[in-house]
Amino acid sequence: MAHAHDSSSERPAILDKVRPAELPRSPLILNNRGFHWITDKVCGIVEEETPLWWKIMFGVALFVASFTFIGLGYLVATGTGTWGLRSPVGWGWAIVNFVFWVGIGHAGTLISAILCLLRQKWRTSINRAAEAMTIFAVCCAGLFPLFHVGRVWFGWWLLPLPNQNGIWVQFRSPLEWDVFAVSTYFTVSTLFWYMGMIPDLGVIRDRATTWWRKAFYSLLAMGWRGGNRQWSNFEMAYLLLAGLSTPLVLSVHTIVSFDFAVSNVPGWHTTIFPPYFVAGAIFSGFAMVLTLMLPLRAIYRLHDVINQYHIDNMCKIILAT
Repeated sequence: MAHAHDSSSERPAILDKVRPAELPRSPLILNNRGFHWITDKVCGIVEEETPLWWKIMFGVALFVASFTFIGLGYLVATGTGTWGLRSPVGWGWAIVNFVFWVGIGHAGTLISAILCLLRQKWRTSINRAAEAMTIFAVCCAGLFPLFHVGRVWFGWWLLPLPNQNGIWVQFRSPLEWDVFAVSTYFTVSTLFWYMGMIPDLGVIRDRATTWWRKAFYSLLAMGWRGGNRQWSNFEMAYLLLAGLSTPLVLSVHTIVSFDFAVSNVPGWHTTIFPPYFVAGAIFSGFAMVLTLMLPLRAIYRLHDVINQYHIDNMCKIILAT
């Protein structure tokens, strides 16, 4: 006769006390570097004398950038036909550059805002450079709606300002949408960039050795002392700005995509453009961050601060988009 099954004598499937092995985390800073080393390494870039090679490269870059003003002067004197704006072309060469510059500027907001809300600590090694890239990219992007109108001296008509002519802006125009998108994005990105730098500016102020540097950084640091109350207010304000900036990542390039999507041109009049443009902006923005950060990482020997872990994470986001 078979014995009855006694479940109490068997080992339970789930143990009462289980200690799972913790997965090893990749360090954000290599070689066990301390805060003092990080401060000296990062602040040394600002405090040391500007090397000769930097002045030479800056002169070359300034010379190349001067062609921008030559080209824009020729454009104003000749007309927007230089950009290929003629029937049936509605945007021409301007829209290509506008989409490019707005797109690469999205990485700074994404790294600072969305990764901040997701508590991704690895962003702190690259967010400042990405935010600075965003500011300059948006400044370049803002030129193209202005020069697209042809008569630049009437560019202020794009702003909804009361005037004696009784002329109001056409809010159904995609060009007007671009004005609001770029101005809003520039304002929020600048606030986000500057607010994140306030503790860093306070550190540089305390390390300043000359009176004019101390006065300059004291003005920018806005009385930062690093107290508990200041850190609490700073983190709350930074979190609020992150929440405000997150919708901009989606909305700004969605509005840029409307330049194409609301037109009647075959191939452009499609609803896939908003998500397609947002994914493309994140893709190109992170690619530009890598393009800029890797040479700087090698030149200033920041391999311990920006290590393979940061590069791998950025490449994963590029692959995901």
